[in-house]
Amino acid sequence: MEDKANPLLALRVRDFRRYWLALVAQVVGQHMFAFTLGWLTFEITGSQAQLGLIHLCGFVPQFALTLLGGVLADRIDARKLIGAAQANAAIAMILVGVTTLLGVAQLWHLALGAFLWGLTAAIDEPARASFFPRLLPRSLLRSAVPLISMAFGSSRVIAPSVAGFLIAAAGAPATFLACAAAVSTMIAVLFLVRPAPSGARPHGSLLSNFTESLRYIRANEAFARAIAAALLNATLAMGFIHMLPVFAKDVLQVDSLGLGILASAAGVGSLAGFLSYAWLQPRLSPRNLIVGALTVYNAALIGLAFSDWYWLSFCAILVAGLCHGYFVTCVQVILQTLVEDHYRGRVMSVFALVWSLMFFSGFLLNTAGEWVGPRLALAGGAVIVLAYVWLSLVRATALRDLVLAPKPV
Repeated sequence: MEDKANPLLALRVRDFRRYWLALVAQVVGQHMFAFTLGWLTFEITGSQAQLGLIHLCGFVPQFALTLLGGVLADRIDARKLIGAAQANAAIAMILVGVTTLLGVAQLWHLALGAFLWGLTAAIDEPARASFFPRLLPRSLLRSAVPLISMAFGSSRVIAPSVAGFLIAAAGAPATFLACAAAVSTMIAVLFLVRPAPSGARPHGSLLSNFTESLRYIRANEAFARAIAAALLNATLAMGFIHMLPVFAKDVLQVDSLGLGILASAAGVGSLAGFLSYAWLQPRLSPRNLIVGALTVYNAALIGLAFSDWYWLSFCAILVAGLCHGYFVTCVQVILQTLVEDHYRGRVMSVFALVWSLMFFSGFLLNTAGEWVGPRLALAGGAVIVLAYVWLSLVRATALRDLVLAPKPV
Protein backbone atom coordinates (compact mmCIF):
# COMPACT_ATOMS: atom_id res chain seq x y z
CA MET A 1 0.00 0.00 0.00
CA GLU A 2 1.31 3.43 -0.95
CA ASP A 3 1.99 5.96 1.78
CA LYS A 4 -0.69 8.65 1.43
CA ALA A 5 1.76 11.20 2.88
CA ASN A 6 4.14 10.79 -0.08
CA PRO A 7 4.14 14.21 -1.82
CA LEU A 8 4.61 12.61 -5.25
CA LEU A 9 1.13 11.08 -5.11
CA ALA A 10 -0.60 14.47 -5.22
CA LEU A 11 1.44 15.53 -8.26
CA ARG A 12 0.01 12.62 -10.22
CA VAL A 13 -3.34 14.45 -10.22
CA ARG A 14 -3.20 16.65 -13.35
CA ASP A 15 -5.25 19.62 -12.11
CA PHE A 16 -3.41 19.78 -8.81
CA ARG A 17 -0.05 19.56 -10.62
CA ARG A 18 -0.98 22.50 -12.88
CA TYR A 19 -2.19 24.51 -9.91
CA TRP A 20 0.96 23.76 -7.89
CA LEU A 21 3.32 24.83 -10.68
CA ALA A 22 1.39 28.08 -11.06
CA LEU A 23 1.50 28.57 -7.29
CA VAL A 24 5.31 28.26 -7.33
CA ALA A 25 5.50 30.99 -9.99
CA GLN A 26 3.03 33.18 -8.10
CA VAL A 27 4.80 32.92 -4.77
CA VAL A 28 8.22 33.48 -6.35
CA GLY A 29 6.83 36.72 -7.76
CA GLN A 30 5.40 37.72 -4.39
CA HIS A 31 8.66 37.10 -2.52
CA MET A 32 10.67 38.89 -5.19
CA PHE A 33 8.34 41.87 -4.84
CA ALA A 34 8.61 41.95 -1.03
CA PHE A 35 12.41 41.58 -1.19
CA THR A 36 12.85 44.29 -3.83
CA LEU A 37 10.44 46.62 -2.06
CA GLY A 38 12.42 46.33 1.17
CA TRP A 39 15.75 46.78 -0.61
CA LEU A 40 14.55 49.86 -2.50
CA THR A 41 13.04 51.40 0.64
CA PHE A 42 16.27 51.07 2.61
CA GLU A 43 18.29 52.22 -0.40
CA ILE A 44 16.19 55.40 -0.79
CA THR A 45 15.73 56.30 2.88
CA GLY A 46 18.56 54.56 4.77
CA SER A 47 16.13 54.40 7.70
CA GLN A 48 15.28 51.25 9.62
CA ALA A 49 12.09 52.91 10.90
CA GLN A 50 10.98 53.74 7.32
CA LEU A 51 11.63 50.13 6.35
CA GLY A 52 9.43 49.08 9.24
CA LEU A 53 6.74 51.49 8.03
CA ILE A 54 6.61 49.77 4.63
CA HIS A 55 6.12 46.43 6.38
CA LEU A 56 3.34 47.99 8.43
CA CYS A 57 1.58 49.15 5.25
CA GLY A 58 1.55 45.57 4.01
CA PHE A 59 0.44 44.25 7.37
CA VAL A 60 -2.60 46.47 8.02
CA PRO A 61 -4.88 45.35 5.15
CA GLN A 62 -3.68 41.76 5.36
CA PHE A 63 -4.34 41.48 9.09
CA ALA A 64 -7.58 43.46 9.03
CA LEU A 65 -9.17 41.61 6.09
CA THR A 66 -7.80 38.05 6.16
CA LEU A 67 -10.59 36.83 8.43
CA LEU A 68 -13.13 38.43 6.10
CA GLY A 69 -11.32 36.66 3.25
CA GLY A 70 -11.87 33.35 5.04
CA VAL A 71 -15.60 33.98 5.40
CA LEU A 72 -15.81 34.93 1.71
CA ALA A 73 -13.89 31.80 0.71
CA ASP A 74 -16.58 29.65 2.34
CA ARG A 75 -19.39 31.64 0.70
CA ILE A 76 -18.10 32.54 -2.80
CA ASP A 77 -16.37 30.59 -5.58
CA ALA A 78 -12.73 30.56 -4.44
CA ARG A 79 -11.49 30.54 -8.05
CA LYS A 80 -13.01 34.00 -8.64
CA LEU A 81 -11.46 35.32 -5.44
CA ILE A 82 -8.00 34.04 -6.35
CA GLY A 83 -8.19 35.51 -9.86
CA ALA A 84 -9.28 38.93 -8.61
CA ALA A 85 -6.58 38.94 -5.93
CA GLN A 86 -3.77 38.14 -8.36
CA ALA A 87 -4.98 40.78 -10.83
CA ASN A 88 -4.75 43.30 -8.00
CA ALA A 89 -1.23 42.09 -7.15
CA ALA A 90 -0.08 42.51 -10.75
CA ILE A 91 -1.45 46.07 -10.81
CA ALA A 92 0.45 46.92 -7.59
CA MET A 93 3.73 45.54 -8.97
CA ILE A 94 3.36 47.36 -12.28
CA LEU A 95 2.53 50.60 -10.46
CA VAL A 96 5.68 50.48 -8.34
CA GLY A 97 7.77 49.30 -11.28
CA VAL A 98 6.69 52.14 -13.56
CA THR A 99 7.21 54.86 -10.95
CA THR A 100 10.66 53.48 -10.21
CA LEU A 101 11.48 53.28 -13.93
CA LEU A 102 10.45 56.93 -14.41
CA GLY A 103 12.61 57.96 -11.45
CA VAL A 104 9.68 59.46 -9.52
CA ALA A 105 9.26 56.74 -6.89
CA GLN A 106 8.78 58.15 -3.42
CA LEU A 107 8.10 56.51 -0.09
CA TRP A 108 4.33 56.80 -0.54
CA HIS A 109 4.49 54.89 -3.85
CA LEU A 110 6.26 52.04 -2.07
CA ALA A 111 3.79 52.22 0.82
CA LEU A 112 0.87 52.01 -1.64
CA GLY A 113 2.43 49.01 -3.33
CA ALA A 114 2.83 47.28 0.03
CA PHE A 115 -0.78 48.12 0.93
CA LEU A 116 -2.16 46.64 -2.32
CA TRP A 117 0.02 43.57 -1.86
CA GLY A 118 -1.37 43.14 1.68
CA LEU A 119 -4.92 43.49 0.34
CA THR A 120 -4.19 40.78 -2.22
CA ALA A 121 -2.86 38.38 0.41
CA ALA A 122 -5.92 38.92 2.65
CA ILE A 123 -8.21 37.54 -0.05
CA ASP A 124 -5.85 35.12 -1.78
CA GLU A 125 -4.52 33.05 1.12
CA PRO A 126 -7.78 31.74 2.60
CA ALA A 127 -9.23 31.32 -0.90
CA ARG A 128 -6.28 29.14 -1.91
CA ALA A 129 -6.54 27.08 1.28
CA SER A 130 -10.20 26.45 0.48
CA PHE A 131 -9.62 25.83 -3.24
CA PHE A 132 -6.76 23.36 -3.62
CA PRO A 133 -8.38 20.49 -1.60
CA ARG A 134 -11.06 20.40 -4.33
CA LEU A 135 -8.44 19.47 -6.94
CA LEU A 136 -7.65 16.02 -5.52
CA PRO A 137 -9.15 13.26 -3.33
CA ARG A 138 -9.33 13.99 0.41
CA SER A 139 -7.16 10.94 1.09
CA LEU A 140 -4.26 12.75 -0.61
CA LEU A 141 -4.42 15.90 1.54
CA ARG A 142 -1.52 14.74 3.74
CA SER A 143 0.48 14.47 0.52
CA ALA A 144 -0.66 17.82 -0.89
CA VAL A 145 -0.13 20.06 2.17
CA PRO A 146 3.68 19.63 2.26
CA LEU A 147 3.75 20.46 -1.45
CA ILE A 148 1.80 23.68 -0.84
CA SER A 149 4.25 24.55 1.92
CA MET A 150 7.12 23.61 -0.38
CA ALA A 151 5.90 26.16 -2.93
CA PHE A 152 6.53 28.87 -0.35
CA GLY A 153 9.81 27.35 0.78
CA SER A 154 11.19 26.92 -2.73
CA SER A 155 10.28 30.51 -3.51
CA ARG A 156 12.50 31.65 -0.64
CA VAL A 157 15.37 29.79 -2.26
CA ILE A 158 14.72 31.20 -5.72
CA ALA A 159 13.19 34.64 -5.16
CA PRO A 160 15.89 36.47 -3.13
CA SER A 161 18.69 35.24 -5.37
CA VAL A 162 16.79 36.02 -8.58
CA ALA A 163 15.76 39.42 -7.23
CA GLY A 164 19.33 40.20 -6.13
CA PHE A 165 20.73 39.30 -9.56
CA LEU A 166 17.97 41.22 -11.39
CA ILE A 167 18.48 44.32 -9.26
CA ALA A 168 22.22 44.19 -9.92
CA ALA A 169 21.85 43.46 -13.66
CA ALA A 170 18.74 45.38 -14.74
CA GLY A 171 17.63 47.47 -11.77
CA ALA A 172 14.58 47.48 -9.52
CA PRO A 173 12.03 48.45 -12.27
CA ALA A 174 12.74 45.30 -14.30
CA THR A 175 12.48 43.22 -11.14
CA PHE A 176 9.05 44.64 -10.28
CA LEU A 177 7.75 43.98 -13.80
CA ALA A 178 9.09 40.40 -13.67
CA CYS A 179 7.14 39.95 -10.44
CA ALA A 180 3.92 41.04 -12.20
CA ALA A 181 4.49 38.49 -14.96
CA ALA A 182 5.07 35.72 -12.41
CA VAL A 183 1.87 36.29 -10.42
CA SER A 184 -0.17 36.51 -13.64
CA THR A 185 0.62 32.83 -14.27
CA MET A 186 -1.96 31.82 -11.67
CA ILE A 187 -4.71 33.78 -13.46
CA ALA A 188 -4.11 31.78 -16.65
CA VAL A 189 -4.03 28.39 -14.89
CA LEU A 190 -7.33 29.02 -13.09
CA PHE A 191 -9.05 28.65 -16.47
CA LEU A 192 -7.46 25.22 -17.04
CA VAL A 193 -8.33 23.36 -13.83
CA ARG A 194 -11.66 21.74 -13.00
CA PRO A 195 -12.19 21.60 -9.21
CA ALA A 196 -14.78 19.35 -7.60
CA PRO A 197 -18.01 21.11 -6.62
CA SER A 198 -17.88 22.83 -3.26
CA GLY A 199 -20.03 21.57 -0.40
CA ALA A 200 -22.84 23.35 1.38
CA ARG A 201 -22.07 27.01 1.96
CA PRO A 202 -22.75 28.74 5.30
CA HIS A 203 -25.83 30.90 5.67
CA GLY A 204 -26.48 33.99 7.76
CA SER A 205 -24.48 37.18 8.11
CA LEU A 206 -20.73 37.51 7.63
CA LEU A 207 -20.34 38.26 11.35
CA SER A 208 -22.27 35.17 12.43
CA ASN A 209 -20.20 33.02 10.04
CA PHE A 210 -17.00 34.40 11.57
CA THR A 211 -18.02 34.01 15.23
CA GLU A 212 -19.18 30.48 14.49
CA SER A 213 -15.71 29.61 13.20
CA LEU A 214 -14.06 30.99 16.36
CA ARG A 215 -16.32 28.81 18.50
CA TYR A 216 -15.39 25.85 16.33
CA ILE A 217 -11.66 26.50 16.86
CA ARG A 218 -12.05 26.99 20.63
CA ALA A 219 -13.93 23.71 20.88
CA ASN A 220 -10.98 21.88 19.29
CA GLU A 221 -8.01 22.28 21.64
CA ALA A 222 -5.52 20.90 19.10
CA PHE A 223 -6.56 23.59 16.61
CA ALA A 224 -6.50 26.33 19.26
CA ARG A 225 -3.04 25.42 20.61
CA ALA A 226 -1.43 24.96 17.20
CA ILE A 227 -2.83 28.23 15.84
CA ALA A 228 -1.88 30.17 18.99
CA ALA A 229 1.72 28.96 18.77
CA ALA A 230 1.89 29.89 15.09
CA LEU A 231 0.50 33.39 15.67
CA LEU A 232 2.85 34.15 18.58
CA ASN A 233 5.89 32.96 16.66
CA ALA A 234 4.81 35.01 13.65
CA THR A 235 4.43 38.15 15.76
CA LEU A 236 7.72 38.01 17.65
CA ALA A 237 10.13 36.01 15.51
CA MET A 238 9.22 35.53 11.84
CA GLY A 239 9.90 39.18 11.04
CA PHE A 240 13.64 38.46 11.23
CA ILE A 241 13.57 38.09 7.43
CA HIS A 242 12.64 41.79 7.20
CA MET A 243 15.60 42.73 9.42
CA LEU A 244 18.11 41.16 7.05
CA PRO A 245 18.76 44.39 5.08
CA VAL A 246 19.86 45.97 8.38
CA PHE A 247 22.05 43.03 9.43
CA ALA A 248 23.52 42.77 5.92
CA LYS A 249 24.41 46.46 5.58
CA ASP A 250 25.23 47.55 9.14
CA VAL A 251 26.50 44.33 10.77
CA LEU A 252 27.83 42.04 8.04
CA GLN A 253 28.61 44.83 5.53
CA VAL A 254 27.53 43.08 2.30
CA ASP A 255 25.80 44.40 -0.84
CA SER A 256 22.43 43.47 -2.40
CA LEU A 257 23.84 40.26 -3.87
CA GLY A 258 25.19 39.19 -0.48
CA LEU A 259 21.82 40.03 1.05
CA GLY A 260 20.05 37.90 -1.55
CA ILE A 261 22.26 34.90 -0.76
CA LEU A 262 21.74 35.44 2.97
CA ALA A 263 17.95 35.67 2.60
CA SER A 264 17.85 32.58 0.37
CA ALA A 265 19.27 30.51 3.25
CA ALA A 266 15.83 30.56 4.87
CA GLY A 267 14.38 29.12 1.70
CA VAL A 268 17.07 26.46 1.35
CA GLY A 269 16.36 25.33 4.91
CA SER A 270 12.60 25.44 4.44
CA LEU A 271 12.83 23.45 1.23
CA ALA A 272 14.92 20.80 2.99
CA GLY A 273 12.30 20.70 5.72
CA PHE A 274 9.44 20.26 3.28
CA LEU A 275 11.27 17.55 1.34
CA SER A 276 12.05 15.54 4.49
CA TYR A 277 8.73 16.16 6.27
CA ALA A 278 7.05 13.06 4.83
CA TRP A 279 9.84 10.93 6.32
CA LEU A 280 9.77 12.74 9.67
CA GLN A 281 5.97 12.92 10.14
CA PRO A 282 5.33 9.29 11.18
CA ARG A 283 8.41 9.22 13.43
CA LEU A 284 7.47 12.09 15.76
CA SER A 285 4.18 12.99 17.38
CA PRO A 286 2.68 16.32 16.24
CA ARG A 287 3.32 17.79 19.72
CA ASN A 288 6.99 16.78 19.75
CA LEU A 289 7.49 17.98 16.20
CA ILE A 290 5.97 21.39 16.92
CA VAL A 291 7.84 21.86 20.22
CA GLY A 292 11.17 20.70 18.83
CA ALA A 293 10.92 22.76 15.66
CA LEU A 294 9.94 25.96 17.47
CA THR A 295 12.71 25.49 20.03
CA VAL A 296 15.51 25.07 17.50
CA TYR A 297 14.06 27.80 15.26
CA ASN A 298 14.18 30.46 17.95
CA ALA A 299 17.54 29.27 19.28
CA ALA A 300 18.92 29.75 15.75
CA LEU A 301 17.54 33.29 15.66
CA ILE A 302 19.33 34.09 18.91
CA GLY A 303 22.51 32.84 17.27
CA LEU A 304 21.83 35.05 14.24
CA ALA A 305 21.25 38.07 16.47
CA PHE A 306 24.75 37.91 17.96
CA SER A 307 26.70 36.67 14.92
CA ASP A 308 29.37 38.88 13.34
CA TRP A 309 30.39 36.31 10.72
CA TYR A 310 28.60 36.14 7.39
CA TRP A 311 28.64 32.36 6.98
CA LEU A 312 27.69 31.74 10.61
CA SER A 313 24.69 33.98 10.01
CA PHE A 314 23.94 32.04 6.82
CA CYS A 315 23.98 28.75 8.76
CA ALA A 316 21.75 30.14 11.53
CA ILE A 317 19.18 31.26 8.94
CA LEU A 318 19.47 27.88 7.20
CA VAL A 319 18.64 26.02 10.44
CA ALA A 320 15.81 28.44 11.19
CA GLY A 321 14.35 27.83 7.73
CA LEU A 322 14.54 24.05 8.19
CA CYS A 323 12.69 24.15 11.51
CA HIS A 324 10.16 26.67 10.25
CA GLY A 325 9.38 24.33 7.37
CA TYR A 326 8.71 21.48 9.82
CA PHE A 327 6.59 23.64 12.12
CA VAL A 328 4.40 25.34 9.51
CA THR A 329 3.81 22.12 7.56
CA CYS A 330 2.86 20.20 10.69
CA VAL A 331 0.32 22.82 11.75
CA GLN A 332 -1.20 22.96 8.27
CA VAL A 333 -1.44 19.17 8.06
CA ILE A 334 -3.27 19.11 11.41
CA LEU A 335 -5.73 21.76 10.27
CA GLN A 336 -6.34 20.62 6.69
CA THR A 337 -6.66 16.95 7.65
CA LEU A 338 -9.08 17.38 10.55
CA VAL A 339 -11.16 20.46 9.66
CA GLU A 340 -14.69 20.02 8.33
CA ASP A 341 -15.10 21.23 4.75
CA HIS A 342 -17.65 23.97 5.45
CA TYR A 343 -15.29 25.53 8.03
CA ARG A 344 -12.12 25.16 5.95
CA GLY A 345 -11.85 28.69 4.55
CA ARG A 346 -12.54 30.36 7.89
CA VAL A 347 -10.24 28.14 9.98
CA MET A 348 -7.42 28.46 7.47
CA SER A 349 -7.91 32.24 7.38
CA VAL A 350 -7.17 32.39 11.12
CA PHE A 351 -3.96 30.44 10.49
CA ALA A 352 -3.23 32.67 7.47
CA LEU A 353 -2.86 35.59 9.87
CA VAL A 354 0.64 34.15 10.36
CA TRP A 355 1.71 35.65 7.03
CA SER A 356 0.28 39.08 7.75
CA LEU A 357 1.72 39.05 11.27
CA MET A 358 5.12 38.45 9.69
CA PHE A 359 4.84 41.98 8.28
CA PHE A 360 3.83 43.32 11.70
CA SER A 361 6.75 41.41 13.16
CA GLY A 362 9.03 43.16 10.67
CA PHE A 363 7.63 46.51 11.80
CA LEU A 364 7.84 45.56 15.48
CA LEU A 365 11.39 44.21 15.36
CA ASN A 366 12.72 47.03 13.17
CA THR A 367 11.08 49.65 15.38
CA ALA A 368 12.46 47.99 18.52
CA GLY A 369 15.82 47.83 16.75
CA GLU A 370 15.84 51.62 16.53
CA TRP A 371 15.69 51.78 20.35
CA VAL A 372 17.71 48.83 21.62
CA GLY A 373 19.59 47.75 18.49
CA PRO A 374 18.71 44.95 16.04
CA ARG A 375 20.57 42.29 18.04
CA LEU A 376 18.60 42.71 21.28
CA ALA A 377 15.32 43.22 19.43
CA LEU A 378 15.61 39.90 17.55
CA ALA A 379 16.94 37.93 20.53
CA GLY A 380 14.25 39.32 22.84
CA GLY A 381 11.42 38.18 20.57
CA ALA A 382 12.91 34.70 20.26
CA VAL A 383 13.29 34.35 24.03
CA ILE A 384 9.61 35.19 24.59
CA VAL A 385 8.51 32.53 22.09
CA LEU A 386 10.79 29.96 23.75
CA ALA A 387 9.25 30.76 27.13
CA TYR A 388 5.74 30.17 25.74
CA VAL A 389 6.76 26.88 24.13
CA TRP A 390 8.21 25.39 27.31
CA LEU A 391 5.81 26.88 29.83
CA SER A 392 2.59 26.25 27.91
CA LEU A 393 2.79 24.29 24.68
CA VAL A 394 4.53 21.20 26.10
CA ARG A 395 1.55 20.76 28.43
CA ALA A 396 -0.99 20.62 25.59
CA THR A 397 -2.81 17.33 26.20
CA ALA A 398 -4.75 17.52 22.94
CA LEU A 399 -1.54 17.81 20.92
CA ARG A 400 0.19 15.09 22.92
CA ASP A 401 -2.61 12.61 22.20
CA LEU A 402 -3.01 13.58 18.53
CA VAL A 403 -2.02 10.96 15.94
CA LEU A 404 -2.04 11.79 12.21
CA ALA A 405 -0.14 8.85 10.77
CA PRO A 406 0.84 5.31 11.82
CA LYS A 407 4.41 4.71 12.93
CA PRO A 408 6.66 3.12 10.31
CA VAL A 409 7.33 -0.60 10.55
